[in-house]
Amino acid sequence: MIVLAGITVMMILITAAAPTWRYLSQDDKEQELFFRGDQIARGIEEYQRKNGNTFPPSLDVLVKGKYLRRQYKDPMSKDGKWRLVRPGEAVSATGTAGGGVPGIGSGASGIGSGASGATGGLGPSPRPSASPSPSAFGPGSGAFGGTGGIGLIAGVASTSRETSLRMFNGRTKYEQWIFLAGQPRRLGKIQGPGPGGAGIPGAQPSGGSRPLLPSR
Repeated sequence: MIVLAGITVMMILITAAAPTWRYLSQDDKEQELFFRGDQIARGIEEYQRKNGNTFPPSLDVLVKGKYLRRQYKDPMSKDGKWRLVRPGEAVSATGTAGGGVPGIGSGASGIGSGASGATGGLGPSPRPSASPSPSAFGPGSGAFGGTGGIGLIAGVASTSRETSLRMFNGRTKYEQWIFLAGQPRRLGKIQGPGPGGAGIPGAQPSGGSRPLLPSR
């Protein structure tokens, strides 16, 4: 009877702890998503500075040129594939189909003059594409490692449709976390109840050369 009671108590404790472990796991992966997406966007920015403001044709080029330490995977998706965001692709401020990528004109090879980094500001109003562009979250936009990965890359986004713990540039879905070169990457505090309820240490508008998180 004592052994049975002990097992029962243990099972109750494990069941009660499960939500906390899931929360901590999501929090860890979310921080990793921000770190990896930010590193990729920084790699694209560095590539542009050394290649006449042009966008890289692939993430592999960034790795081979030492603009990116390694081929980071999307930590929020099972297959690890990113959604690749193209220059001039139709992406609105909420991460859905709409206006053009802020600060990036249709077919442009570089960041628009109004694009901002650490100093803040979202750049000029989105300019419409000369021809219809696929959504960053729709079929055919291409994912890292998939068949659609042909063309220039302005940034990446997660393919996960889960709700995030924090807001990123005002967005609460991981698929709306768009890491664009030359654009602010603001990570907010954890929304709702959770350990600490605070944002990632050092999280702030990105775009400069100082790492937001420790190198990995």
